[in-house]
Amino acid sequence: MATLTNSRFTTERRVIWRRRPTFCVVTNLRQHSVLNCTGVCITTNYKADGIYLPADDRRHFVAWSDKQKELFQDSYWTELWQWYLLDGGYGHVAAYLAQLDISTFNPKAPPPKTPAFWDIVDANRSPENAELADILDQLGNPYAVTLAQVKAAVQGDEARGDFLYWLQERRNRRQLPHRFEQCGYVPVRNDAAQDGLWKIKGARQAVYGRAGMSLSERLKAAQSLTGTLKPKPKG
Repeated sequence: MATLTNSRFTTERRVIWRRRPTFCVVTNLRQHSVLNCTGVCITTNYKADGIYLPADDRRHFVAWSDKQKELFQDSYWTELWQWYLLDGGYGHVAAYLAQLDISTFNPKAPPPKTPAFWDIVDANRSPENAELADILDQLGNPYAVTLAQVKAAVQGDEARGDFLYWLQERRNRRQLPHRFEQCGYVPVRNDAAQDGLWKIKGARQAVYGRAGMSLSERLKAAQSLTGTLKPKPKG
């Protein structure tokens, strides 16, 4: 796991959580399945880059404390463990949990997004996402858009010279769908073309449509960029 990127680690742990029941074989017993009831706790000392969470995450509840060990006396931890082990601490905790009213708790609801959750999300946001979102705002957040349109909006703006350079770098091409998705746009495939691209002004191009639109609406918006169809405004 140490060699995985934060985003890759996020994908891998989803596999563990969603794993199907495991088949077990015990001596003198027939094979039987055991339900996966895994409860996962992840700890890190690094809020900014210790873990990756997307803004639309619905699996993680994030708790964070800014307390430092220097704020506690040396005797605090030994006294705490003495309370747990010798003074009935475990029993007190169990009694508290047994009488705690959780009748309004909905285990199927997404966990609340705490300030620490947003700190992690914001720490993993790429600066290119914000710049791309600004350009899309400048274009009026169209129903569909192409990379060429984004580049045209950036060109001539000296303040965005670095962003234009990033857009033009061929090594960044694979990142573009992800960047558009982070800004609320998803690729629109042209099923009539083998490569899935749209021919616009004589050049084959990828088209990105608003994620909140239906597939048929995104297709119509993409077709409008080819000059063969104009989308109707949404009511």
